Amino acid sequence: MVAVLLLALASILTITGPVSAQPTPGTIYLAETGAGQVLALPASGGTPTPVVTGLSYPADLAVSGETLYITEIETGRVLSVPVTGGTPTPIATGLNLPYGIAVSGSTVYVTELETGRVVSVPTTGGTPTFLATGLNGAGEIVVSGTTLYISELEGGRVVSVPTTGGIPTTVATGLTNPLGVAVSGTTLYVTEAANPGRVVSVPATGGAPTVVAAGLTYPYGMTLSGSMLYITENSPGAVVSIPTTGGTPTTVATGLNRPYGIAVQPTDDHPEPGQCWGSVCLPPLGS
Repeated sequence: MVAVLLLALASILTITGPVSAQPTPGTIYLAETGAGQVLALPASGGTPTPVVTGLSYPADLAVSGETLYITEIETGRVLSVPVTGGTPTPIATGLNLPYGIAVSGSTVYVTELETGRVVSVPTTGGTPTFLATGLNGAGEIVVSGTTLYISELEGGRVVSVPTTGGIPTTVATGLTNPLGVAVSGTTLYVTEAANPGRVVSVPATGGAPTVVAAGLTYPYGMTLSGSMLYITENSPGAVVSIPTTGGTPTTVATGLNRPYGIAVQPTDDHPEPGQCWGSVCLPPLGS
């Protein structure tokens, strides 16, 4: 699957040109990798608006407050940019195919797709710190409290790692190309990036997967807002929503050029413990 992703990235073009947007809480952000830009989109659907353009294969993104954090896979950089648009600022360089990204407080967590490493870097920028190594195709990453959850593309599993670093612990196995990851309280949601692809749920403490939705076409990125999952379908280039309890996908956007990562801004200033948005989660009560 790593080779498939790299081939897909090699076959797409970048579009340049500065554009800005004025998003509102609940706004979805997605990396339109084929166009080299990040788009803003109402969660209810509508026409996407470019927030930042001229990127070199943006893969994944996370949102915290008024800032977006983006992995730029071709250049090996992690960028920050205001959610309203502007010139991206590099906060880390020299990474090896940075893919998944999550943010908690003043720390950004990033996976390196090909090397299978997980690193952290301050939101203000700095030298990356290695937290975990040896993963077999490190995909997306999400943080909940003091735990990181990472999809392992080639290993067919999801693992957990303390935010301070350590040896990965297996949470789920036997998955087919697991890529997108989201978490709510004690439940993980994972996309299986195949055709047909699925979304499954699994207890964060480990256990057997439960199918939430099937019949998707290359579901890559995933984010969670309230009781709805938002998923990018890399081909044919769409965003769909699905209830966390399962059901028929609802189309939110179409006509996109190879969408990869997706995140969502919180709809209120005081989210409840355990609530997640994009790649950010508050710790559940009692954790």
